Amino acid sequence: MAIRGLWLAAAAMFLVGLLWLDQHRGGPASAMSRCNLLLSRNDAPPADVLIVGSSRSGVALDAPAMQIMLKREVPGASVNVERLALGNNPLRVNHALLENYLELRGAPRVVVLEIMFMTQRSVERLQHIGLETTPEHYIFQRDINLMSYGQIMRLPSVAMPFTEDESWLNRLRFRLRGTVLRTGALIYQFARKPGERWDLASCDKSDWTREPSWPASFSFRHGDFDSNMPLAETMASLEQAMSDRAAGMGLKPWQKDVATGGQYPYDFASPYRQGEVALLDSMLEMTAKQNIPVVLLPLPLYGYEVGREDLGQLSARLPDKTQILNVYGQVRGELDKFWYDDGHIEAYPAGALTTAIVARHLLGAGFFVSDTPGDALD
Repeated sequence: MAIRGLWLAAAAMFLVGLLWLDQHRGGPASAMSRCNLLLSRNDAPPADVLIVGSSRSGVALDAPAMQIMLKREVPGASVNVERLALGNNPLRVNHALLENYLELRGAPRVVVLEIMFMTQRSVERLQHIGLETTPEHYIFQRDINLMSYGQIMRLPSVAMPFTEDESWLNRLRFRLRGTVLRTGALIYQFARKPGERWDLASCDKSDWTREPSWPASFSFRHGDFDSNMPLAETMASLEQAMSDRAAGMGLKPWQKDVATGGQYPYDFASPYRQGEVALLDSMLEMTAKQNIPVVLLPLPLYGYEVGREDLGQLSARLPDKTQILNVYGQVRGELDKFWYDDGHIEAYPAGALTTAIVARHLLGAGFFVSDTPGDALD
């Protein structure tokens, strides 16, 4: 009996410790992934603007620069901009991070949410540059390190288009295997570095800007751009910089092999899109429950255009307080010349300009009102 009691006590202690790790740690992850997780779990008040997306948003939207732009336009207003953005199209992880944020930190004034759907070319592109793109990589070797047990069991889909279907068997397989592997990941990470700091204060600027594997020429901006001019003048200056630079630029070699002018295949009703649509719908339901306005950003790959028909279909199924901003469609000048690769635009001047365009939209939508008497937006 005594031995059985010891075993039961040990099992109970193990379970309690595992649940504590689940809420306060994660499995092995890059510094950038871990810092995004900690930002979503922080006990600070919510930001006024929360950007949620993939690395496409990370390059196209500079959160500190947007904060400066908004503060300059609305004197005295409370403006704080934060960004949750991870590479390799982690729609399921961003669902989990947004859930953390809304539950633990509260409701932002507005959420800027990238529609980060995969395409067949997305899969082929990642394979071409040597990244693992199997379902095993996304589902079991990356996502479980940033998701809690509850999220693994609750999330509405597998969401691996072209590689995984949304059958009940696949969802069950993900949930059960994900739970087992998360347990191993938590134990491994704690045993390897039991004293490792898991708090937001341990994240410095480099942790927010780069994955260690990214080439040095790929700039994932975080506060590297500033302007002391009003927003309209800043935008005019950036547009002029694009025009000046474009005059001496040509298309990159890889661009000549990419067909252009095609519509981005959102295909909301297609079977292979079921998982991503389920996650998008669930994220919009979360924000709608807290009455949070959402600005959706369609950020297609190079060579694609966002079709009006697709935007119309999306708009018709959106909840109240959700709107679409085709930010790339509002860039004046030769945007074709300002792509780093076929997934990301160059950070400057194109990324600075897209940041300013979103800031202008947020101002025009009335999300910010000056606290200083006599100051008003145009």
